[in-house]
Amino acid sequence: MDEIEQIKEGIINLAKKHNLYNNIIKTDGKIVINRGSENPDFLFIGEAPGFTENKMGLPFVGRSGKIIDKWIENRIKSYGIINAVPVIPLSDDGRIRPPTKEEINYFRPIINKLIQKMNPKYIICVGKSASNFLTKEFKLCEWENNIGFIYHPSYYLRNGTDGMDDFKKLIEKVQPI
Repeated sequence: MDEIEQIKEGIINLAKKHNLYNNIIKTDGKIVINRGSENPDFLFIGEAPGFTENKMGLPFVGRSGKIIDKWIENRIKSYGIINAVPVIPLSDDGRIRPPTKEEINYFRPIINKLIQKMNPKYIICVGKSASNFLTKEFKLCEWENNIGFIYHPSYYLRNGTDGMDDFKKLIEKVQPI
């Protein structure tokens, strides 16, 4: 078993020990770790799985994922996608909620290990919870070293756009199109 597979096993074991794991049992869902390359040029970090991701076991495969796929298409050859929290966070009434700082901090050491082992050239924080994972507030479409920030695709969906203009602004700063 290679090191990334060992880290993934560690994520699964850690997730099973957390209270959030009850959400997986209630929804007949899955722990969501990654999709795409495990040695990407660009690594997208989201906050946590949604309902579609929970069912499929992959990050960003629902409506928001289609937006990210559109951003990537013909612009980025090598990408990976992970979440700060690999388990769907649900409120008492069964709605998806943002992960808490405590939940992010619980998974932070092992997700950091995964990021280090994936060794991306660039990290794109997708949404505020992802930037909280890195414990820094970022400005839209700006880079600091190799880390950039863009709004979560659900923001663009709510506002009737695909976010492509913002994504192009972000990517053109490190990879002219």
